[in-house]
Amino acid sequence: MRSFLLVLIAVASCHGVFADPVEPSPPELAPEALVGEPIAESRVQPIPVLEGHVWAVPRLLEGLAHDDPAVRARCCFLLGQIGDHSVLDALAERLDDADRDVREFAGMALSRMGDWRGYHATVAAMRGNRWWIRFWAVDAIGRNLWSSSFAPMLRDPDELVRKLATEAQERTWGPVEAQVAYGGPAEASIDEIVYFFVNYLVGETDWWWHAGDYPQIIRGLETAVWLDPSYVEGFANAAYLYWSLGRNTEAIATYRRNVYLNPDSPDAQWELGFYYFNAQRRYEEAIPVLQRAWELGCRPEDAHVLAHALENVGRPREALALWREFARAEPESGVVRLNIERLGGILGDG
Repeated sequence: MRSFLLVLIAVASCHGVFADPVEPSPPELAPEALVGEPIAESRVQPIPVLEGHVWAVPRLLEGLAHDDPAVRARCCFLLGQIGDHSVLDALAERLDDADRDVREFAGMALSRMGDWRGYHATVAAMRGNRWWIRFWAVDAIGRNLWSSSFAPMLRDPDELVRKLATEAQERTWGPVEAQVAYGGPAEASIDEIVYFFVNYLVGETDWWWHAGDYPQIIRGLETAVWLDPSYVEGFANAAYLYWSLGRNTEAIATYRRNVYLNPDSPDAQWELGFYYFNAQRRYEEAIPVLQRAWELGCRPEDAHVLAHALENVGRPREALALWREFARAEPESGVVRLNIERLGGILGDG
């Protein structure tokens, strides 16, 4: 996982209602410190780890006018998480954006802060095909007295969304308004701000890991990789957890998204190839992906699976040649030596 320490630098000072700087909590305690109370392991609501980071607001407001709709949508989401009500009118202007994602994330941000202008766009987000966005939409709607709007979500195909809708129906959460104003690097670019905030979301997923709640981890990781599509490890971790939960369609889609968005990453290629090899025994499909990972510079010990795949599809001479190539990179490896001896003996090419 990403280092959570880097982003904590951003909370080293505070302004507004506090006169003195606020010392950052240790990474493992940050989610509970931000909530202000111990977190029950039965919790369903997301942990508001981005709330109060008003230092980023000016740059994110600039981002609302960015040429790239993906940047505009991310800025809408982050402004809603921060909870600074001074941005409401700027968000409302994005409700007429040409891009659907921008409209929906602007609506969710407004609804999250109790502004009725976001209602229709948030309802539209609840009807989308990405479950983690539906989760955020229910979180936004559930903070207002609009309970009839999320009643259909009680039958949502995703269990975590259903749980959140059930909790929202039982008691309405109040709209978000930042109670603290953290200071930070005002000169940071939008990309740097996103990187900082993704680290916070990773910190939240670490809490869910210790709570044993894999769907919440995936929800946080899906959000993180949407914010930062270069976060290769985030895709890999989300895909692995989908796989672990038996959600194989989502697993393979996530592995493939990682490769599509990060085609030059050996890790992205290897993770997809290993899934084909290990989870689905689709050796023929694994081979070109693993070969690409090896070409891009994956570690020799990770590329061993490529040699095994070649052998599994009846190409043992190619496998042996590859083991010998590994031997040049790993001259002390007993695994490599034993496989060379084994295949050499089978092929009479010792």
